[in-house]
Amino acid sequence: MLSMRPIDEPDVIELLNGGRFEGNVEGYMMMDGPEYLGHALFEVKDGVTTVLDSGVEEFQNLDGIVRACVAAGENRGAKLFAMNMEHPPLAKWWELFCKDMAPPVSVDHIFKLC
Repeated sequence: MLSMRPIDEPDVIELLNGGRFEGNVEGYMMMDGPEYLGHALFEVKDGVTTVLDSGVEEFQNLDGIVRACVAAGENRGAKLFAMNMEHPPLAKWWELFCKDMAPPVSVDHIFKLC
């Protein structure tokens, strides 16, 4: 069973971040039972959740962890989201789900009811 777990240990965030991103960097780990599938790092600032990095390899899992990050920001009042377009998997995600849209985009774009 897939699960997203917040990374609560600052040392783990620091290790995954490797000094690349400044600010209040947060993260999620994706697990399949006891198996680690990857992580994502994000920041919530000025009403925008920005997904900074991902170590999730399978695209459908990347979609899940990106949405978990955006939802975490939304739960804290962020109404917009963006991606680090310098990270190829996140740029690919943006191209698929937010094609031709300039960031930041409303969270309703990916969470609205069909």
